[in-house]
This record gives sequence, structure tokens and C-alpha cells, in this order.
Amino acid sequence: MKNRYLKVIKETPILNTDNFRSIFGGIDQNSLKTDEKGHIRAIEFVALKDMVFKIEEKTIFPYIYKISSTFYKSENLYIDSRFTIPLSSSVNINPNYILTPNKIIKRLISHLGEKYIWGANYSKGIKNLLKFYPPSNKINKDVLDKWILKGVDCSGILFEATNGFTPRDTKDLLNYKNPVLIENLSIYEISKKVKPLDIIVFKGHIVIILNENYTIESRENFGVIKTPLIERIEEIHQTKKPKNIYQSSQDYVIRRWI
Repeated sequence: MKNRYLKVIKETPILNTDNFRSIFGGIDQNSLKTDEKGHIRAIEFVALKDMVFKIEEKTIFPYIYKISSTFYKSENLYIDSRFTIPLSSSVNINPNYILTPNKIIKRLISHLGEKYIWGANYSKGIKNLLKFYPPSNKINKDVLDKWILKGVDCSGILFEATNGFTPRDTKDLLNYKNPVLIENLSIYEISKKVKPLDIIVFKGHIVIILNENYTIESRENFGVIKTPLIERIEEIHQTKKPKNIYQSSQDYVIRRWI
């Protein structure tokens, strides 16, 4: 194969199925395939512009390729090549720089009020999904926003704010970079140890420290919200225990990555 890689030229969803139309349209070509919570579980993440993926094989569906990634590990990743251009060799996928903390914080704050969308990390949404996978009839705004993945999920807000520098999957953030030592400390003591952009991580979710007074997160059923720091830690303590190293679903950890 002459061209063994695909470079993203327009932000595009990466799915865990090769049948994109079954997700964006379904049998009636006018509905999204969601679970009981309304999440499109087929979405793994949104590939950002200039990311590069290795082609593993062509699928039976037009334009759809099975791919692999150096930064997101899964055996089932698929991309619509109409969002990409072919390359004969690979280039660095993740940026070799990171924005300043102040710029990242400003980006995070700019997301306040946006919707929680499972698998989303490009808050403007992917309008070309309506071009390539158009609904057969008019759909309401909530369905439309979900169709184009207009919003961010909990790790997606950080991934977008850092230009893809941080891990995309929550489970990869549980042990990311350096632990903040919080085991056996009180809520007040923990609140005094954290710094801006530290991340509180537990199974399935992350909360980002915005400053000495507030946290920010994209939360299911709420969207992107800001919460007083003490209040959010108190809430987490109702079901989780502070640990230095994550060991079980009953734990939460705080990681310092910048």
C-alpha cells in the first residue's frame, strides 16, 4: 500500500464500528444509535486537525478505514477518509508543545454552559457529519447537536483545551504524570494542596481544578459547570476515598501534570 497513513484535515469522529451510517441515521436514516442514557457509545473520540493515523485495512463500507493510533489504544478504531488526506509516511501525532497554563484555563472557562456529549472533544461540532450522513427529515436542536457532537465530555474538555496534549481516555488519566499526596487528609487540607489544572480523577470521570476557589468539569446531565472547590470535594467524598495511587473504583486521586 503506497499510502499507509491518513492525516486529518477536518475534525472527525473516530468510531469503534465500521458501519458509520448505522450510528448516524440508522434504519430510518433519521436517528442516532444511543444507549439507555442517550449516549452514542460507538464514539471513541474526535480526531483533531493534523492528527495522523496508520491505515490497518479498508473496510467493506465506502470511505471507511480501520486505523491504529499511537496515543489511543484500541483494537477497533475506524475513520471516514473524507475527513482526511493520504500520506505515505507518518508524522508526529501529538503537538510537540503545550499551551501556557493561563491559555488552557481561558479555554476551559470558554466552555462554560456547553453540553455534555459522550465522546466529544471538539465543542464547535462537526458540521460535515450532516453532509456525509444527513438525516432524512428535520430533527430537533438537541438531536442535531448530538448528531454533530457539539459539546464535550469530561476528559474531552481537557483534551480540546490542550490541543490533544493530555490523554483522551479517563482511565489513562488515573495514573497520568505525578500524584498529589492526599491520602488520609481532610477535605480542607486537600483543598489547600491543589493547584490550578490539577485533575481529580476517579473511575469514569475527571474534575479539573480551575483555581483556589473553583473546579470546572463537563458533567453528565449538567454540561460544563463551575463549582466551588470545597463543595465539589465534599460531594466526591460521599462516595470515594482520597488515595495517592488509584487502586479501586472506591478511590479518587489527584494528578499534577503541568
